[in-house]
Amino acid sequence: MRELLRPLLEISKSPWFGLANGILLFVLLNGIFSTIPCKADLSRSGRFQITTSTIKVLKELDDPLYIDAFYSSEIPGEYKARAELSKELLKEISKIGKENISLRFYNPSTLEEDVRKAMELGLEPQILQQTSRDSASVKQAFMGIVLTLGHKTEVLSFAFFTEDLEYQILNSIRKMQRQDKDSGIVLLKSPGNLSFQEQGSPKDRIEIFARRVLRGEYGPILELDLETEDLPPETEVVLWIGGGTLSKNTERKIDQFIIQGGSFILLAKTMEFKTNSERGSFGLLSGDLGAGLAQKNPDSEEMVRFLEHYGIRINYDIVLEPDHSLPMGSVIEIEPGVLGKYPYPPWIVPDQKSKTLDPNSPFTKNQESLLVPWSSSLNILPEKQKEVQFTVIAKSGTDAESRTEPISLGEKQILSTPIQANGGPFLLGVYAEGKFSSYFPDNKQEGPQSQKKSVKTGRILVFGSPYLVSDLLAFPEFSEILKNSNIPFLLNAIDILKGETDLLEVRSKQSAVLKLKPLPFFLETSISLFHLFLVPALLALYAFRRLKRRNG
Repeated sequence: MRELLRPLLEISKSPWFGLANGILLFVLLNGIFSTIPCKADLSRSGRFQITTSTIKVLKELDDPLYIDAFYSSEIPGEYKARAELSKELLKEISKIGKENISLRFYNPSTLEEDVRKAMELGLEPQILQQTSRDSASVKQAFMGIVLTLGHKTEVLSFAFFTEDLEYQILNSIRKMQRQDKDSGIVLLKSPGNLSFQEQGSPKDRIEIFARRVLRGEYGPILELDLETEDLPPETEVVLWIGGGTLSKNTERKIDQFIIQGGSFILLAKTMEFKTNSERGSFGLLSGDLGAGLAQKNPDSEEMVRFLEHYGIRINYDIVLEPDHSLPMGSVIEIEPGVLGKYPYPPWIVPDQKSKTLDPNSPFTKNQESLLVPWSSSLNILPEKQKEVQFTVIAKSGTDAESRTEPISLGEKQILSTPIQANGGPFLLGVYAEGKFSSYFPDNKQEGPQSQKKSVKTGRILVFGSPYLVSDLLAFPEFSEILKNSNIPFLLNAIDILKGETDLLEVRSKQSAVLKLKPLPFFLETSISLFHLFLVPALLALYAFRRLKRRNG
């Protein structure tokens, strides 16, 4: 036997045999791994990775889901890579759902019948622009999908960005499953609240969030003035953004709602100020913020007194955070040889890395970071509500300062006065859950039914800033933060209070307010020199060893 295998043993000693086997092994492994779903998103945000909530929803569909995907093949080259990524994600989603999902691809670039079908289903062609050094061209292309679940249909005319596609599909499925049910959400109207109308200062309005985002997510949203209107019986969440006056009638309705097991979200405004800019726009965008003095909001006194009964006090101050705040304004030389932007201390960015966001709370455990502009601090008063559990979900760092009125919020004025720690960390967001006692001593006289319902668990979520979803954040400099961090946080909070958890994880995939910190001049120079001399140094070392071996 040994004599028979001798030729093979001799061949195996040849370097060509090892090389050939290495090539064959490489081809074999590529063939194996190409058939195995082994994709992984190793980025910090994980935005290309399918979430566990999506897997759960797709596996528990009551009816088959049909996905008709229309992607034109004749599109400019810069769009093709993203289109292919989106198609791959759709295939991955189809594999997860197995027999519950039917995926069909259409190419309107090659078949007129596919163009007709896309138009009949309600898809709109997208305008793609291709530019080169000598010319520019515009082309129409289909890049959308149509979802059908039972007798319901959702049309996504623009399903192009892979990082948004999973959320678009999951949100569309939820809309179809809701079957025109009432949203259960009420927005409170009062003179001191941030405006729902598309007028006035962007700082003091929430038209984008109230009229576009909420309606797009949950359908029609009621906007009520509780002074003259009552909460519908199906109300699940009451949202109050601002700090207007409260009448006894309004207080009684909110109180009854809370002690009967309702959920109340308050983004409070206890400090009032106006921003001034020579150009008539908001100065933060150009680095020339000239803000007036922040003073106590006189219309917030009833709100503060009312909420204090439930164990949360909102203070009349502004928290300045030197370490965890958002860089903005003009690019300047912040250190010798280093260009960057100074952080604006009143715009605080709590995050998981600094542990200023609670890693265990359902409201923030999937949230990488959050932007809290011009926030007042909060205090917890547990003795006010014995059967209520309080949780701090967002806070400042220990080096933060709380400044009371009058406070100048201009960038130059703030930077001219050093921030001095005076009691931090300060609470920025608090969640309370439990059996609340009524604000009104005579509540028991209102009837046996209300007294019976008062044993239910109520929920209150409070932030010391109404500007989390202000239209100001829709400006290009902050729009990514609004879209990927603040809006997902508030939508997740509403879902949690409504008892819905399907979209929590997928919404928070992009919640990081990623700040690019400039490298010090010495480190930047060292890295450049390392990359410049690495290859020559390796070649010189190799040549030196060869010469030494030859001479030896």
